[in-house]
Amino acid sequence: MGTVRKSYPRFRREGGTPRIVLTEDDFAILLCIYRHRFVRADDLYRLFAHRSRDRLSRRLTWLYRNQFLDRPIAQIDRFREGPTQALVYGLDNAGARVVAERFGVPTGSADWRSRNRAFTRENLDHTLAVTRFMVDLELACRERPDLELVAFDAILANAPEATRAAPLPMRWAVPVSWSMARAQVQIMPDAIFGLKASRPDGSLVQSFVFLEVDRGRMTISPSAQNIESEAFLYRATLLRKLLAYAESWRRDLHQARFGFRAPRVLFVTTTRARAEAIRECAQSHVLARGGVPAGVFLFGSIEDGDDPFFGLIP
Repeated sequence: MGTVRKSYPRFRREGGTPRIVLTEDDFAILLCIYRHRFVRADDLYRLFAHRSRDRLSRRLTWLYRNQFLDRPIAQIDRFREGPTQALVYGLDNAGARVVAERFGVPTGSADWRSRNRAFTRENLDHTLAVTRFMVDLELACRERPDLELVAFDAILANAPEATRAAPLPMRWAVPVSWSMARAQVQIMPDAIFGLKASRPDGSLVQSFVFLEVDRGRMTISPSAQNIESEAFLYRATLLRKLLAYAESWRRDLHQARFGFRAPRVLFVTTTRARAEAIRECAQSHVLARGGVPAGVFLFGSIEDGDDPFFGLIP
């Protein structure tokens, strides 16, 4: 008779847990999850395609049971609504320590497990949408020997010291003026990454991107009456984001924050129609004001599919 594989509870660590010795693949998995915050198991299967799904699934379970990985509880209701879905993983405290020691990246002193439990279902779904985009982008880059994806931790390592020491290095303040209103608008992209492209002549071109993943929940632009009110800059809309990015470009604030110039801002949303609506909003209210090249902003949807780089590569 074959060996019967023991089944464990998905969200509780019960019973004995044999110690494991971390492998190079384990280190790579921990770094990947650190970079994305939360990752579905099926995305890990795609990224680590040299491993069989069954073996990688078992390894993820052992990393979870040894407290290197965590399974955020916000996903529990996914398993009550219908067919079983891929588990979602984040770092646990032991995993965060390993990443900090092994790769020298700032993981902070916070309790990662408590942070994971503080995530709501909506926040988790948004994070997973960002992760899916970044995983798709990484896999597309693997198919292009002339392209290299630059992760944010590599960008941060070369950023000014004040940025490296900041509690939220991806966030910066932008003074925005609109009609009679003035406000400090906080920008915090969903992801920041770079792309290195090797040209046929041997030269290397590097570009940087601020990513905004829109799941169709946020207002694009308020009504004509509200858009002229003093409260406009204090309400979350995509137009306010566009204005803040444009003003950051005009003032070159991203260079002071990260040390690079001429980034592009990519808005990825749910449908082509919504992407076009955001584009029209940017053209009417932001680009028409001048001072920002039209190519700074790119807009696409998950329906597009034809270009995995959304026009980022000429």
